[in-house]
Amino acid sequence: MRLATFNLLHGRSLSDGQVDVPRLREAVAALDADVLGMQEVDRAQPRSARRDLTAEAAAAMGGAGRFAPAMMGTPGERWRPARDGDAARVDEPSYGVALITRL
Repeated sequence: MRLATFNLLHGRSLSDGQVDVPRLREAVAALDADVLGMQEVDRAQPRSARRDLTAEAAAAMGGAGRFAPAMMGTPGERWRPARDGDAARVDEPSYGVALITRL
């Protein structure tokens, strides 16, 4: 079994600071992990084109993922700590961690 962890940095590339979902998917696939833990994961954030980065990474792995928000809202603007039940709020901007498996 191959385990990996990945700090997504909100989906931004270290080389140019851009959120490039195909490039993110390539990076996740290149890890060839069976289980992937991710930190600094955006969901529905303006800075990452409102994409669900957990879903994008899970698709790249051919697996299923689970996102757990740490905060709801947009960092640097209006936000609040996440509460029970917030993981189901898929259209509200959030930020947190994720676990993906292809097993």
